[in-house]
Amino acid sequence: MNVSFWRYGVSFRVAFAAVAMSVSCGVFSPVLADDYPFVPQTKIRLTVVQWMPTKGVYEKWDALGGEFLISQAKTVSLPIIGTLPVGNLDGAGLAAEIANQLKAKIGLVQTPEATIEILEQPPVYVVGDVNKPGEYKFHPGLTVLQSLAMSGGEFRPLNGPQGGSDKTGYVGQLQESANSILRSKVRIARLQAEMAGAKEMRFEPEAQDSPALAAAVFEQEKFILAARMNDMDRQSKSYMELRDLLSSEITTIEKKIVNTDEDIGSVQKELTNVKSMVERGIALPTRQSDLERTLRSYHGNRLDLVTAIMRARQNIAETTRNLDGISDKQRTEVASELQAEQASLDQQKLKRETTQKLLLEALSGDATAQGEAATMKLAFSVTRQEGAAIRELPASDSTVLQPGDVVRVLRKVSATPIDTTAHPAGQEGQSEQATQ
Repeated sequence: MNVSFWRYGVSFRVAFAAVAMSVSCGVFSPVLADDYPFVPQTKIRLTVVQWMPTKGVYEKWDALGGEFLISQAKTVSLPIIGTLPVGNLDGAGLAAEIANQLKAKIGLVQTPEATIEILEQPPVYVVGDVNKPGEYKFHPGLTVLQSLAMSGGEFRPLNGPQGGSDKTGYVGQLQESANSILRSKVRIARLQAEMAGAKEMRFEPEAQDSPALAAAVFEQEKFILAARMNDMDRQSKSYMELRDLLSSEITTIEKKIVNTDEDIGSVQKELTNVKSMVERGIALPTRQSDLERTLRSYHGNRLDLVTAIMRARQNIAETTRNLDGISDKQRTEVASELQAEQASLDQQKLKRETTQKLLLEALSGDATAQGEAATMKLAFSVTRQEGAAIRELPASDSTVLQPGDVVRVLRKVSATPIDTTAHPAGQEGQSEQATQ
């Protein structure tokens, strides 16, 4: 198992004492993610450990774990495994699938232990007649009413002096989103070049809406690409020089062993002659004892030299593994950065679209003034992505939201007072549908 796993250049050095203690008691209960299916753009942390019987501890596989992002296609790209469809798996299901995939890919005898922790979920977006439309952090159990409170509550004045400032703010947000999208595109081009092992990145600043900004960002990313490629070259060169040095050391030690063997043969021959002379009484026994001690010393020196060769060969093997692991580690880091940057680009585009809609609504005209006797009520709807389809569902203030939902709040005129303690006819069933 160890030989098979070292083929991938993964070194295990971290032992979990607490986990080992729990195993000694016969219990292992990893902390899993929530028991509902993952949604796109969910950021997770994967931890993989395996019980090492020879050491009596759990060892953590740092090269296989880390932080990853569920893509828009509901897949996650992992080291060794590659692209893994998430489907409707929850945290426990995804962890089990990853463990089984690793066992099959690496050829392990026992299935490793994998745990999934949710670090960040996609935000929810609140638009419409609210004071502060935009994106807000999601937490489990978030309701429409809570999202309304997060966005500053109901937008009460139909007409007011702040309308112009809101429009100016939307224009500024659009410009900020455009700059962020441009930076993400250049950064993605650099990461794609790193993944392909290319020395240069492909991007045309002149074809962008802001050529000057695009050119400046492009030069910065080119510098980063060159620096990271030079760092990899230096590390690779250092490991290769160390391996050559160890090979030279082995050659020198082998020559010493040859000389030691010659000394052993010479002493052995002399000892044979002295033994014959001692038996005939010509030589003293002390001479024989001295030669025997010398012979044992030569044998000990030879054993030390053989041990030094074994140690040098072990260091060569470890250096080779580290040299091979440089590329794997770099590709894993770049893949993670590329996923995060693509997710950021998608969020920036969604934010831009939302801001454009808000600006269009602001520019479409002022709301019609209502009589003093008229009252206003709020109507809610939730736009949610279900698979490849996007649905707009009616909702109430108690509807529970999901990550990525877009809550639309509209103020409608009602000629009669509204009883806020009861749902409109059919609304409760519709709210339950949206919650599900």
